[in-house]
Amino acid sequence: MPIQLVVEDLNATLEDRFLLRDVAVTAQAGHVLALMGKTGSGKSTFLRVINRMAEERGVVVSGRIMLDNSSIFMQEPNELRRKVGMVFTEPVLFAGSVLRNITAGLRLQGVRKKQALEERAEETLRRMEIYNDFRDLLYEDASRLTRGQAQLTCIARALAQRPGLLLLDEPTRLLDAMTGMKVEALIHALRKECTMVVAVHSPQMAGRIAEESAMMEDGRVLEWGRTSDLFYHPKHLHTEQFVSSRFL
Repeated sequence: MPIQLVVEDLNATLEDRFLLRDVAVTAQAGHVLALMGKTGSGKSTFLRVINRMAEERGVVVSGRIMLDNSSIFMQEPNELRRKVGMVFTEPVLFAGSVLRNITAGLRLQGVRKKQALEERAEETLRRMEIYNDFRDLLYEDASRLTRGQAQLTCIARALAQRPGLLLLDEPTRLLDAMTGMKVEALIHALRKECTMVVAVHSPQMAGRIAEESAMMEDGRVLEWGRTSDLFYHPKHLHTEQFVSSRFL
């Protein structure tokens, strides 16, 4: 089931350097929140803070991050990541078959029966409406996949654990146009299953996929709200420049 993400007074520092400062934003349950901003604005750091990867790299985090009524800091990181899936810009695949990649999280949870793993993989791919494309690839070596197939496999791996929140870091930036459209359609279709926070590389993508958007610059959220409001009534110059595609 989709879960609500509420972030308040979030700060993140690395060696006394602020990566995020006073961030406050909400992702409503069952909605898509787009993170807009140029490279280096803090989008990727924000996502890594939410699933507690940033702390493993020495980042010091303070503030309030709630999933429904539960603080992420009261949860063991591996347990948290069962609820909060993560998909990176560059597909990250493990050695072995496509099936082994899709079910990696389940195997970490102790699921070992081949039939159970196959059934969850098939169920996930059918929910994504790409089962016919992957049916004959499940036992192929994942290293042979195209980049687009690899990214879809990574999304399937995250979804196989049935997360309530899915974080995607510019998931279409390295993909061809057709696969990118498929990923966007998938994001739209998954709203009823999980809340999504998506770092985007273009305002056009935010406009197509997100009910709400947040504009980030130098580790701050300059403004956030309904995507249409940010597009047609921006309050900050950086927002106006980004949605007008004037950022280089």
